Amino acid sequence: MKENRMNRNKRVKRITRKIIQVRFVTKVTKGGRQPHFSVLVLVKKEKSIGFGFANKGTDLAETIKKATNQAEKKLTTYFSETPRTIPYDLEHSFGATTIKLFPAPAGSGIIAGGALNPIFKYLGIQDVSAKIIGSTTPINVIYCALQALEKINWDNEH
Repeated sequence: MKENRMNRNKRVKRITRKIIQVRFVTKVTKGGRQPHFSVLVLVKKEKSIGFGFANKGTDLAETIKKATNQAEKKLTTYFSETPRTIPYDLEHSFGATTIKLFPAPAGSGIIAGGALNPIFKYLGIQDVSAKIIGSTTPINVIYCALQALEKINWDNEH
């Protein structure tokens, strides 16, 4: 019995979760109002991050759990060692969202707004400057940022 408890404790995943957005959506029908929740979650496990979006859940806790499970399936590792900053300037677009990323001098911190800030915190990047141009919808900003991070060549710094 004691061994089973120890094995269960070893299997516990060390996952950090940050809820980026919770929206309360109401659909009005002939029968009345039908409340639903949509949740956007950012998840970190060791050096990997992922995000999940769950829509139309009737219970908030259940919707958060759905989004977290979806994010766990999308976990991606972008680099082997955590860099202090990004290696070079980068501009990337996704839909109506454009993101400009700039390396920053040591000690300047994360200068990024909206949903970009938690992404860089979770990745462990300490000094970076970023600007969101166009749509600032959190799901589009996260998609755009993660695609931009995939484009960066972390091995050959300029």
